[in-house]
Amino acid sequence: MDSLMDALTNVVAALILVLILVQADVTQKVEAFIKDLEPATEEQLQLTRLEIEKLKALLDRKQKLIEEDPPTPKEIEQQKLALSLLEKNLKENQDLLADVEQLRKLEQQLRKERDAEKQLTVTVQDEIAKLLAMLDATPVLNAPPPDEVTIPNSRPIPESAEVYYALVFNGTAHLIDPFSPVKMFMDEFQQNKSKFRIERIKQQGADRYIYDQNKIVEHYKTFDFRNPRKQKVTVLPNKYGTRLQIQILPDPKEGGTTTEQLRQPGSVFEKAMNGIAINRRAVIMFWVNPDSFNTYLLARKFADKAGVPAGWEVRWNTDYRVTIQDVEVRRLEEPPPPKEDEKPKPTPPPLAPKLD
Repeated sequence: MDSLMDALTNVVAALILVLILVQADVTQKVEAFIKDLEPATEEQLQLTRLEIEKLKALLDRKQKLIEEDPPTPKEIEQQKLALSLLEKNLKENQDLLADVEQLRKLEQQLRKERDAEKQLTVTVQDEIAKLLAMLDATPVLNAPPPDEVTIPNSRPIPESAEVYYALVFNGTAHLIDPFSPVKMFMDEFQQNKSKFRIERIKQQGADRYIYDQNKIVEHYKTFDFRNPRKQKVTVLPNKYGTRLQIQILPDPKEGGTTTEQLRQPGSVFEKAMNGIAINRRAVIMFWVNPDSFNTYLLARKFADKAGVPAGWEVRWNTDYRVTIQDVEVRRLEEPPPPKEDEKPKPTPPPLAPKLD
């Protein structure tokens, strides 16, 4: 018992001693903490008071909510309805936000296109400025004085007149004799018409003969019309008609009289006018291309000097065609029916060529 009491007493004493030491150490730590703690400033105290007031206000609101009566089922339904409406508005707002995003993208695209157009406009303006500068640096060319072409008192061509033609184009005058090719054609035709005839129609007076135009055209392909002006003379077929034509085609490089040659005395055209003047019934019509009025004026002087009545028309023809009225041929095909115009427009009657 003595040993047991000794052990117990010693343990309690040891615990007491430990507690005393711990208490002493804690007291020292607290004193050291208090000593090391810096005193609070006025601003920190003010902030602390504000936080305390906020906590008190929050505590009061919580207390009031606890003391209030719970919401009725009707109020709960109203709140649910308001919440649903809020959610719907939120969805609509989100859709609107999506539309706004699309509009922003469209705005960016339009801005890019606007900038591109602006850049293009600047480039075009620069080009215009360069062209204007080049135009300012280009010397002004004075146009030559215009050639006056007047028509005096015109008169109709006599019915008994024999009309020669002069085609004036590309600065060259080409005299056309429409009588010699027809005479050579008829002389050759009279010798070979039995080979061309395909039908004879008896009628009162002289009988009517119809000829094969294919045979005629083929025969005259190799016929020499002996044209002294290097003009090509061709008998043309007539697909839908009963009369053939002779085409007189001038050579644009040879056979005619150029503007420079017309300025020289004794030109080919001058000699031709003097030769035509022997025929008292001869007249000459000039078909003038707009690019050759100066050439026409020079050629016209020789016609007036030779005393050959003359007239002129603006034409773009580069060939002359004469119809052979005395030879009737069979059509190659029947002509198609004419198209009927539902709203025909009135047209003035064609003007006959005049002498001036």
